[in-house]
Amino acid sequence: MIHSKNTDSYFANSWFRVATSEELSAKKVIPLHYFDQDLVLFRTKKGDPCILDAHCPHLGAHLGYGGTVTDTNIRCPYHGWLWDKQGNCAGIPYSDKQPQVKIPNYPVMEANNLVFMYYHSQGEFPTWEIPKIPECDSTKWTPLSLVRRWIARTDLKNYLDNSIDVAHLHQVHSQTFKAAKSDLVEIDGPVLTHKMSQKYNLSSLASGGLISENGSVTTTYYGPGYDVSFYWTKGKFELGLLQIFTGTPIDRDHLDIQVFFSVKKVLPPPFNQIIAKMLKRDTKLTFDQDIPILENKIYQSHPLLVEEDGPIGQCRRWANQFYQ
Repeated sequence: MIHSKNTDSYFANSWFRVATSEELSAKKVIPLHYFDQDLVLFRTKKGDPCILDAHCPHLGAHLGYGGTVTDTNIRCPYHGWLWDKQGNCAGIPYSDKQPQVKIPNYPVMEANNLVFMYYHSQGEFPTWEIPKIPECDSTKWTPLSLVRRWIARTDLKNYLDNSIDVAHLHQVHSQTFKAAKSDLVEIDGPVLTHKMSQKYNLSSLASGGLISENGSVTTTYYGPGYDVSFYWTKGKFELGLLQIFTGTPIDRDHLDIQVFFSVKKVLPPPFNQIIAKMLKRDTKLTFDQDIPILENKIYQSHPLLVEEDGPIGQCRRWANQFYQ
């Protein structure tokens, strides 16, 4: 069992994005603060990403500030004690003793150019993983890029409600959506797939029939903090947009939200970049509009829902499994 300082189930038991692969270069050390805990993320010389609790048991130094990587170990910046990726003491530079003490460590995986940590309030191991998205490494799509990072005063439950909420799309984001309708929800264990039909407000692109205003989106949730959306609309060519939304709890009151995107290359290179820039700007504007609502709303345990709101209740029932 992997240890955790938190013994309640306030934070969901799931995989969460903690860094990008680009940020975590070989032998890089990054201090983190998620789930109301100080953590340290590092990559071994062999390329393995690792996460430990941040403080050295010797005299409490933070391994993320001045710590260095030697082969498969991280060296404490204070006295040079070595700790392996499982959190075991691997040596003391000025002593032959090797205390049988362990720093709590956490499951880590890398997929789709992102680094994920598995959090569980009782320290249990994951029974599922984040799958690979072929489009993230495809030359037919633009490189996956960050839209923006928001540190929002909200929590994961409100964030998830907002994500699955259909009716707010054309109410709050009328510059992008004219209408939206939920078509299908499929659930398979920790995975929820939501399919929608949408009418986009794309007058600048739709003129001349280049792109249709009618489109579809399929969003797949792998746990409550990571979801992947594919948006499609057809006209004289088919426009495809990939968006990855990630929400990682910092503490009980703040969520680290990062959104990534990629666009299918359907035009000559200069035009692909122009379309990507337009869609990035639209994505940023759209989520900027959600932030003041998320930061000031409360979580209604028994909301008054109508069918047109979308599958909020169904999504909540699915999400309950991550808090058990």
